[in-house]
Amino acid sequence: MTIVTNPARTNSEDEIDAGCEIMPCGESSGLTIDENMRLYDDEKQSDIVFVAGINGDTWRYPGHRRVLAATSPVFAALLSAKTDVIVVDYIDRRGFDQLLRYHYCEPTQLNSVATARCSLDAAYKFLCPQLAERCARRLDEMLNASVALEILRDLRFMCARLPGAASAPPLPSLTDDMAARLLAQCSCWCDSLAHNALLVLDENADEALTDERLEELTYEDLALIVKRDTLRVSNELVLAEALSRWSTAACKRTKRELTPGNKRAALGELAYCPRYLLLAGEELERALALELLEPMERALVMARARKLSAPVPVGAEQEALLRQWARPRPATPAALPVHLSARSEPADEQPSKLCARRAKRPKRPSFAPEERKAPKRGCCSSFCDGLLRAFICLFD
Repeated sequence: MTIVTNPARTNSEDEIDAGCEIMPCGESSGLTIDENMRLYDDEKQSDIVFVAGINGDTWRYPGHRRVLAATSPVFAALLSAKTDVIVVDYIDRRGFDQLLRYHYCEPTQLNSVATARCSLDAAYKFLCPQLAERCARRLDEMLNASVALEILRDLRFMCARLPGAASAPPLPSLTDDMAARLLAQCSCWCDSLAHNALLVLDENADEALTDERLEELTYEDLALIVKRDTLRVSNELVLAEALSRWSTAACKRTKRELTPGNKRAALGELAYCPRYLLLAGEELERALALELLEPMERALVMARARKLSAPVPVGAEQEALLRQWARPRPATPAALPVHLSARSEPADEQPSKLCARRAKRPKRPSFAPEERKAPKRGCCSSFCDGLLRAFICLFD
């Protein structure tokens, strides 16, 4: 995935924090910044209660209709109901807490990956692109192989350019133009973060493929990683073993027997991602012993590796697979990262000393008035003038 548009701005985090306080504290809410700050967690003036959380971990949060209804179309739709208690059972309570902090102009506390990830989910579902930007920048600062695996889980549902992205807004209230624009902005920040996360996984492929979080990924999330041509694995055996572990975990989740057929059925076309013909000797035997391929496919790989004739006639599809398994991976990265934080800031490229040329110094413009110069005289005119002056001196 290559993202051409860079939505990230170059301003500092302090400028971002200052600019993000406009919507909840604007004229539409009728309240000033100081009043909003005093209303956070204020029970005396609250007129609505939210019960937010998932998987039984629910917390109670007091709210104020007048403030929150002006922040986004989602809050406006929720608060239009004639009820005093609203249950938000599709957002982690940590993310909902940071969402309320942002809308009440309180400092957000994105100290951990889990909190920042939950806050990004809340910002997306409640159409708050400013908070989504803040979460994306914070997560980009903490990106490494394990963090990239954690935040990539189900992130494709919040992206617009990743495979498996939602084709329609999840809520009926997203039919108006303003809601659609806010949703597009949130998706743009999620796309940029996912782009950087995939580049980090490319660069640290060995660490990512041996991480236990890989076994928790869904099939679609796993396919985003292992199908990448630019995975910089030190050995294709690492990728084959990672797929074997994931297929074993998938069989256990679905309560199926741990047979080679069930593992191959769980992997599907992902079993063809390792480049088996880049292996040789014992490593190739270990990769084929994982039984990710059908018996006939393993026989074809072994015959091609030993430069023997194939046991059966090789068709066009099988020949394409054999060429794919023998093609080396490119050493260059897929694309440049999107500049979201100091971690993804592009490095200044220094030209090689052998090929470097000293840049020409540009002329400095001068706006001073030019002095009028005397006309230049020729050699004969100067000689005659000198001879005349000599005669004048002799006869003076």
